[in-house]
Amino acid sequence: MTNLNRDPKGYYVALGIEETADADAIKTAFRHKAKRLHPDFNPSPIATKQFHRLHEAYETLSNPAKREAYDRPWQNSRKADPQAAGAARAYRKSAKTKRTENSESEKPTEAPNAERKSKFKAKPNPKTTSATDQPAICKCGRITAQPRYIIFDLVWGRITHAHRRGISGIFCRSCADRTAIRASLLTWIAGWWAWPNGPKETVKALLSNMRGGRKPPERNAKLLIRQSRAFRARGEMELARNAAEQALIFATTTALRRDVDSLLLSLSAHPSRTLKNRWAKPGWAATVQVMPLAFIVAAISMMATVSAPTSLTDALRNAFVQGNETAPLAGSASVQKATEDVVGRVFSIADETASLRTGPGLNYQLVAVLAKGTVVLATEADPGGAWLRVTAADGTAGFVNIEQLSSNVRAESVKALGGLGKSPAPIETESP
Repeated sequence: MTNLNRDPKGYYVALGIEETADADAIKTAFRHKAKRLHPDFNPSPIATKQFHRLHEAYETLSNPAKREAYDRPWQNSRKADPQAAGAARAYRKSAKTKRTENSESEKPTEAPNAERKSKFKAKPNPKTTSATDQPAICKCGRITAQPRYIIFDLVWGRITHAHRRGISGIFCRSCADRTAIRASLLTWIAGWWAWPNGPKETVKALLSNMRGGRKPPERNAKLLIRQSRAFRARGEMELARNAAEQALIFATTTALRRDVDSLLLSLSAHPSRTLKNRWAKPGWAATVQVMPLAFIVAAISMMATVSAPTSLTDALRNAFVQGNETAPLAGSASVQKATEDVVGRVFSIADETASLRTGPGLNYQLVAVLAKGTVVLATEADPGGAWLRVTAADGTAGFVNIEQLSSNVRAESVKALGGLGKSPAPIETESP
């Protein structure tokens, strides 16, 4: 396995060869990979980029002078520590000897062979114990193919100070949704009680959590690179390539993009497994986080409806027609002619009670309730002939239904109207 510390630009990884490979091995590896990566044969959207990088690696390593310059840094470091180099050679020679002895042994149950075998297995292998070979684990203890490093905000207020804390970690989608809901509910309860920054910080935290939390690009790129390398070490090449493609989304720096490109080149021979993007939609967690706001709006609306003297529908209707309550009544000449004899006459309320409204209709706002026998003066007639605008003795004016009026008025009751309106026309009266 190629040591990535000795391969700063990933040329050996791109070709899939060791640092000690000769010119023939380099040429063979290039031809073998070029057939698979050429854009004419590879439908992958990054095939062109991979092929150019493969060609760049081949031009460098196939040229002895360029290869010597490329290898000089790590070769010089190896020569500068001959003791470590000698120890490494001795270890490799010892391991090779023990593997040979174990393979040629015909009696595996004998004590000497068993002892040698156990000693060989007990020695650490740096290639398999590297931290990059260990996959990232969610807080629930599961290994996920789409991990994310997320920061959720939690705010609580203390009179004059709003405290903000981040709940961070590596999450799968299910754990991220549960953590977002928990952080938002606590913020809904405790985040408002600080002045003046409490409400502002609470709203910012809630909006951030509803969008899925904060996902730092660099941390997520490194996380997905690690996951890709771990899957590659486990032999799950399709998942490794999918994780590398996810890392490409978060790679915002040149160094990270170079690492991702190198990783994709080493996995170019393997197809990518198509996985459903579990982070594409907000999901059910956002709905749950909005529910407290919906409950608050519903409670305020219910309180306003219960405490209002009229229903919301009636209030809107009255507000709409209130602007037209003083508009002059229009009608045809014949209708106006028919109502000329009514205007200026005095009437009394015939029913037990009569509703005085702001306009000619039951949908208009109620002004007053007139009792039976109340004397009113007709000042205007509805073109439809069903309503009259009248004025009572106390100056209250409004529309009343003509069916609730009577022309039989006591003589002394007329004096109560005083000088309101025009001089009344001759009317029919009844003696006391």
